[in-house]
Amino acid sequence: MRLRTGPKARQFTFHGHPSVLVLPDDRPRNDRRCRVSKFDMRADVIFENFHRNPALLERGLGCYSLRMLDWIAGDFLGPHINVMAMTRYGKEPAQAEASFDSFFSSEKSTRVRTDSSMAELQPFLEQSISLLHENFPESYVLCYQSSRQLEQLARRYPSIRMMNPPAAMSELLNRKTWVRSRLKALGVPVIPGDEVHLAPDLFTGLVHRYGMPLVVSLDHSAAGSGVHLIESEAQFRAVAAAHLGAPAAVMQFIDGKSMSLTGVRTRDYVILGEPSLQVIGQPSLTNLSFGWCGNDFSGEHLTDHEVEQMRDIQTRIGEWLGELHVGGQKGFHSIFGVDYISDGEQVYFTEINPRFLGTTALVADRQQEMGKIPVSFFHLVPHLPDVYLDDEFVDDYNRRGDPLNVSQLCLHNVLGEDVVVESSIEPGRYIFDRGQLRFLGPAQKLADTESYDEVVITGEIPVEGTHLLRNSDEICKVYTYRPVLGHDGRTLNWQAEELVKAIQNSFRLSPVRT
Repeated sequence: MRLRTGPKARQFTFHGHPSVLVLPDDRPRNDRRCRVSKFDMRADVIFENFHRNPALLERGLGCYSLRMLDWIAGDFLGPHINVMAMTRYGKEPAQAEASFDSFFSSEKSTRVRTDSSMAELQPFLEQSISLLHENFPESYVLCYQSSRQLEQLARRYPSIRMMNPPAAMSELLNRKTWVRSRLKALGVPVIPGDEVHLAPDLFTGLVHRYGMPLVVSLDHSAAGSGVHLIESEAQFRAVAAAHLGAPAAVMQFIDGKSMSLTGVRTRDYVILGEPSLQVIGQPSLTNLSFGWCGNDFSGEHLTDHEVEQMRDIQTRIGEWLGELHVGGQKGFHSIFGVDYISDGEQVYFTEINPRFLGTTALVADRQQEMGKIPVSFFHLVPHLPDVYLDDEFVDDYNRRGDPLNVSQLCLHNVLGEDVVVESSIEPGRYIFDRGQLRFLGPAQKLADTESYDEVVITGEIPVEGTHLLRNSDEICKVYTYRPVLGHDGRTLNWQAEELVKAIQNSFRLSPVRT
């Protein structure tokens, strides 16, 4: 199904069906706080919005994130958040922070945008958890990725419940070499290569087995950082010397399409999201050769064979996650993403991301617009009382449907040095025509647009005076209904390149003066 240009029609139809996601059903149907949602999974449009969940209404909610917590769907989760702590800041959080009882941001405090990690929230954790418990003794805590510090603080207050898997499990799953070795033992196709502790003298044996070029992926690399393309012995020796003894995967280089798929492992099921092609290492978007900088959900350059292989591997990994034992605890019950690469015939596992994802906000918005429950909602299922799934529901939900027909691009500081933001683009919806961007009004998601020709520019756009480190997180995201990749499924098409150029030109960045 291809989207048409022109005005958008809102497509919401509600149906009942025995195959349902069940919430407690003893409240009036016209009470918006307690709506019971039933879904006909066979219908073209199948979504009824969760507005105010009764279990969340009875408790407080603290969210800990790199970005604004719109992963699950703002209309559902937003009204419940009492404490918001995030690394990033920007024009959109500046507008929204008053809506939270308590708001914390490391970037707001320092006026520096880094490459963002949960460790940056450390100064706020104790105060924020204390405030959450003081005002809402019965509370949930939901975070981008499990955190030992949050777990320790939450244990001081037995009435606070974590809505994430144990941090020890996430940490283990972030060890890429450990995951590769376990999945290889299960028969999951991984990129041919070895798990090693880096040393310069490994070069000859690795080249003999896997040829040149090679790819070195450090154990705790993320979003393309810590991944090196090796095209000579001198390059390998330099990387090995810089990371001597570090665990890493050294792999055959596959010159193919990079792909991804989201899943959720509940206590009993593996829920599948929608496949996408990843935008990797595009020079107009990032300085990292393997840097993640977007996704194309149009489905135009994915074959049925590739998609079926991804879905099969994702299911097998999800089943494995449910049986994982760490520190006396069983089961990784959470949203997770898996990255893949295809050589045109075989799809290979590349890495797992045991957390919320950079695509989650876009996918949640688009799935709602198409009438489907956002896949990220199911992350909450193991943690909310009286919510369960059944076999028929899961089979219907996981049945392959139409592509999402949306894309996102993530723009970074590509100047190769630390800069200060003199001026930046306003978040909102735009029309891009003949090389020019025209602002149409405020928006943070594609559902806010009025035409399929519009784009949304958002993503914690830095306020004036913010310092952007050369390796900082993205400076904005672009959401569009159009494909962004060309015929090879790897490089930007000319329309996307022109759009990126126009947005980059809307920022005025100056070198940091020391």
